[in-house]
Amino acid sequence: MPAKISYYTLLFINEDSSKLGNGVSGTYSEKIAKYVKCCSSLNKSLVLNGQTKLKVITNNSDLIKKIDSELECIEIKFATNVDPSIPFASAHCKLDVFNYFSTLSEKDYSILLDSDVLCINSEAKILKRFSSGLPVIYDITDQQFQGCGTERVCKDKELIVRKSFNDENFISSGIWAGGEFIGGSASFYKALYSACKKILPVYISNHEKLFHNGDEMIVSCALEYLIQKKKIFVFDAGISGLIGRYYDSSTNHVQHIWKYFKTNMFVHLPMDKDFLSSEKIDFSDCEKMICSLETELQNKKTFIEATVRADRVLQKLIKAFYKIRAFIKKMTGHGNAPVEY
Repeated sequence: MPAKISYYTLLFINEDSSKLGNGVSGTYSEKIAKYVKCCSSLNKSLVLNGQTKLKVITNNSDLIKKIDSELECIEIKFATNVDPSIPFASAHCKLDVFNYFSTLSEKDYSILLDSDVLCINSEAKILKRFSSGLPVIYDITDQQFQGCGTERVCKDKELIVRKSFNDENFISSGIWAGGEFIGGSASFYKALYSACKKILPVYISNHEKLFHNGDEMIVSCALEYLIQKKKIFVFDAGISGLIGRYYDSSTNHVQHIWKYFKTNMFVHLPMDKDFLSSEKIDFSDCEKMICSLETELQNKKTFIEATVRADRVLQKLIKAFYKIRAFIKKMTGHGNAPVEY
């Protein structure tokens, strides 16, 4: 049974400078350095909270070591070939990481994180439950439904899965996961990689029709296929308090206020790579790390003027709705007695 939890991130060094720099500014060499320093920040936050050191899976450990000699690097062979014209082409190398994880001991539990993630709290209680090898993903289906529409997400996934597995009867529920957080044992990653490998050529030949290009489309399709057809149970890292994705900018979905994310073990900050790679974070202790992070977030006007106000209004409306519903139930006598079948 798996007992050893290891944390990994993928940093594929793309030699094509025009395809590098999602969310980071500067020259090619500056962008590379920032990505490496994001890995450094994630590593420091893990150690600060009593976790094992981060392992960086890459194709160029020498370059990474020149920027931060303290990072532990693992070079693997990347065999996934995606046309550079497809958005986020290098991100598809995540499939090769799954393949690598599948070769490890069944006693290893591998968690793959994006580099723009921070560990902001010590080990979440639920994490101890994964010693049995229970796969875990971060489900953000609600965000995709709000941003892209339920029908579009489901139809695109059905197109890919039906063609990949010759299953014309497959109906998608729209599950969207596998982005910034995914964990499991070798056997889980073996099944996941096998499904992703079948999906890849279908995804490539149909990518122009899809609402999203990137590894998340492939992984989400593979996960839903495994859940539906192979009956593999996966746990949601979001509802368990393991991780949350926080944008300090306007979003296409309703987002919780920052306070909601503070209790998570990890927080994903996709819009803050420049900050995460800077020297502004104080890693001397956990409280100072959180303080420096919040100072950065508070300095951004969108955080103060848009997200917070909108979310507070929404949460007040939701709270009022549940109070009214509870009052109506009480007045009508519903919900007081146990249901009999």
